[in-house]
Amino acid sequence: MLKNDNLSDEEVVAFLKAGGHERYFEIITRRYETYIIKKCRSYVKNEDVSEDLCQEILIKIFMQLKNFRSDAKFKTWLYSIIHHTCIDYLRKEKRKTHTVISEKLMDEMIDLVDEDVLDKDAMETALFKLLEDITPEEKLILLLKYKEKHSIKEIEQTMGISESAVKMRLSRAKEKINKLYSKYSNHD
Repeated sequence: MLKNDNLSDEEVVAFLKAGGHERYFEIITRRYETYIIKKCRSYVKNEDVSEDLCQEILIKIFMQLKNFRSDAKFKTWLYSIIHHTCIDYLRKEKRKTHTVISEKLMDEMIDLVDEDVLDKDAMETALFKLLEDITPEEKLILLLKYKEKHSIKEIEQTMGISESAVKMRLSRAKEKINKLYSKYSNHD
């Protein structure tokens, strides 16, 4: 086992990208295996499947390290891989992905609604409708910003889009949430 735990994630990845000893990948695995399983479990609600997805994600990370941009944070890039892998799994299993994403976003959506008093049922109805109307990229941006608490800059780097595009998509999503909340809360 390598003892270079004092290296940052980005330093380990840079070393691996430069042709460093592949055993350095053990550092990444040791640091993030539990995190990956926990995040996968929040999507698939099954421990065994979460562990299988973790192994798939670790393989993807290893195979895609060459695509990691050093201006992005490793953990943000990792979260993007986790999200896409879990959503792909749910699609293949024909489960309703918007239900899982709704559960993950529900608490954070309360902060996005402009009204002070919230009706939880109206919020759920609006959120389910919203999630049918937005793109997978917008869903990922919402998860990164409001669930994972990433900065605009981190989202920009992970998604490969401009800062203004991140802000615009977040703004549009918030606007949709408020319109839908208003529509559904007035139709009790």
